[in-house]
Amino acid sequence: MLHRWFGPAVSARIGINEEAVQFLSENCDGDARVALNALEISATTVAARLGNHVEQFADEIEEGNEEGCALAVVTLDEVKEALQCKHLAYDRAGEQHYNLISALHKSMRGSDADASIYWLARMLEGGENPLYVARRLIRFASEDVGLADPLAMAQAVACYQACHFIGMPECNVNLAQCVAYLALAPKSVSVYRATEAAQKVVRESAGQNEGVPLHLRNAPTKLMKELEYGKGYIYPPDNPCSSSQTYLPQSLSGYKFLNWPDGSATDR
Repeated sequence: MLHRWFGPAVSARIGINEEAVQFLSENCDGDARVALNALEISATTVAARLGNHVEQFADEIEEGNEEGCALAVVTLDEVKEALQCKHLAYDRAGEQHYNLISALHKSMRGSDADASIYWLARMLEGGENPLYVARRLIRFASEDVGLADPLAMAQAVACYQACHFIGMPECNVNLAQCVAYLALAPKSVSVYRATEAAQKVVRESAGQNEGVPLHLRNAPTKLMKELEYGKGYIYPPDNPCSSSQTYLPQSLSGYKFLNWPDGSATDR
């Protein structure tokens, strides 16, 4: 970057003091990309301060006259200022993005509200879109809480709407409330597993899935009625004892996808 803007002669004259290097190493969250990006911004800032003297410095260096040439140094102050840029601490399109949402999801699944709120704070301070987080919470409400607390879905959807209405920074507390609720809620993955099992059966039967049983078909036309669409269907509200009626294709008769009540559900 500096080579493109000021040429190799000037960019080669930009240094960094040890204090700034130490600060970068201790505050980049273990991500070398964060440190390098901060260093690039710091060096660009320092180089830009040379202003109208850039051409003069470049000419003197190229002529071999380095005496009197100012050596621009990146200091602790420049590094601190650069690290305040949110995009440095959190790459929304990179590995850190997925690592943090994974940590949030797993902390809620493990019913650790404190860790959940911490990882949420890391994402928000890094500049994450609050609506992205809210969408993930809606998914979590069905995948990991499910039927153990059906109100979790309503909480998550309300959280999304709140984030949409007021945005950051005010919606941070809405997200935190929802994260805490989901972390402390009882958990069940019965619906998630049932969905996975049903989709697996459908995929493996591709091209050979049975048609809808005749008694479950709609018959809005005379022809359909003549073809016995809907024939034999028992209307449950009028026939409370209609438990003998089947709803799955014949080849899947008796197949169980949903395990509920879920013996593995937790009340943590």
